[in-house]
Amino acid sequence: MSRLLSLALAACSLLATAFAIQRVDVNVLYSFGNSTWAENLAVRANGQILVSRLDTPEVLQVDPTGVKAPIIVASWDPATYMGCLGISETTPDKFYVVVSGFVNDSFLLSSGVNSVWEIDMTTFTYSTSTGKVASNATVSKLADITTSDFLNGLTTLSNTSVLAADSYNGWVYRVDTQTGHNMVAVNDTKMKFNSIPNPPINIGVNGIKIHDGYLYWTNTAVGSLNRIRITDKGVPLGKSEVVVNNVPKADDFVFKKDGVAFIAQNQMDELSVVYPEWSAAKVIAGSNTSTVLAGVSAGKFGRLPTDENILYLTTSGAEGLPINGSVTVPATVSWIDTSAF
Repeated sequence: MSRLLSLALAACSLLATAFAIQRVDVNVLYSFGNSTWAENLAVRANGQILVSRLDTPEVLQVDPTGVKAPIIVASWDPATYMGCLGISETTPDKFYVVVSGFVNDSFLLSSGVNSVWEIDMTTFTYSTSTGKVASNATVSKLADITTSDFLNGLTTLSNTSVLAADSYNGWVYRVDTQTGHNMVAVNDTKMKFNSIPNPPINIGVNGIKIHDGYLYWTNTAVGSLNRIRITDKGVPLGKSEVVVNNVPKADDFVFKKDGVAFIAQNQMDELSVVYPEWSAAKVIAGSNTSTVLAGVSAGKFGRLPTDENILYLTTSGAEGLPINGSVTVPATVSWIDTSAF
């Protein structure tokens, strides 16, 4: 068989797989109520879910069984901070979260300062029967990121450093979790919202993740998933490349262990999937005329044997862009079963 024919057959097989992928059912785990915005999440080793709120500066623990009511594990003065965004774990039960100052409609910082805070859950204990907190998490400021405008996505680079995305300026900071020292580590054209004419929104780099030696990121204005190889210090190597560019209003995303990516499209109210071999994403849940995934913003997989294929999703209730111009619903933590992917 000729190499050309083999490539053609392989392409046909991938195309057939793409069209065979079915839409999935979305299940609501917890609803936060009207005028709320669940922005991002992280899953603890014990299975409990930490959820950051953007409508108010709080991080809550949500029970994956849905039996117990959420518990506030960290909160900040709403007169000083707008809300919380990206959250990521470095060492066991030590999390870092973006706590945002106030931005205007153009996503420029209008008051306050963007900060990264540490939430040490090793000191957090509560009664499993009553849900009452016995000992609080230890919450402390790591650093003010004074040169940032709209600090957003956060991911772990190493045990002692995280990366944080500035969506307005279109670059990524490296933040030392021991000293708080921070600096711009990656500043790439594909991170800029104005890398295209007449951008629909002033949000460029949004979600960020590290996978197989690459820094991946979404560009919300462009509607793309991109990547660049980096060193273990977060220094870029070579040129960046576009992975897929058909994901309008792409927000945060997550990789499954086998490299399949699930991309939340907040203002499209959709969730898309991208296999490693694909050059395009495919919508598997939600729609911009439905409230089933209204404002889906981020996803994380369960960490227990019972939920390792469950993808937990935060939603904003379409507060960022109401459906049909006027419809919003309560923010949620929802989930889908990804066993078929």
